[in-house]
Amino acid sequence: MSVVSIDRLRLNKQLAFERNLLRELTFTEVQNDVSKRFQRFFHSFQVYESAIKEEAVEQAMEAYLLGAEASQFILMGEGMEDIQKRYESELGTIALDFFDYLEYWQQASGINGWFVVKAEKSCEDFIDTWWKIGLERGERRRRLRLD
Repeated sequence: MSVVSIDRLRLNKQLAFERNLLRELTFTEVQNDVSKRFQRFFHSFQVYESAIKEEAVEQAMEAYLLGAEASQFILMGEGMEDIQKRYESELGTIALDFFDYLEYWQQASGINGWFVVKAEKSCEDFIDTWWKIGLERGERRRRLRLD
């Protein structure tokens, strides 16, 4: 009989939870949202397809999983405002990093102007939306005890 550390068990449980959550997330669902929000900022289809779309999907998945992680606090009775405050800095960092990435590609494509104001707000809304979707789906999975 071998001894298994509690950290390893927690990690395995978390990975299983995240894996099952990602199964609920369809690639088409994320791609449609990405196209709706960010394709208008890039006139070059090649830049959008090769660099922007893939990174946006990764950032959406990151926010989604962070929201699912936060769902445990809803079940503990914490209010939505408290949960949002708890994750505010992480979500802000993800949104800012994604905005910096978009800004780099926007400048590299040579089109300047109105991008900064609208894109920064779009990044924040995008990350917040996927965080809330992850929060809802994570809460549902936890309440139904699917994991």
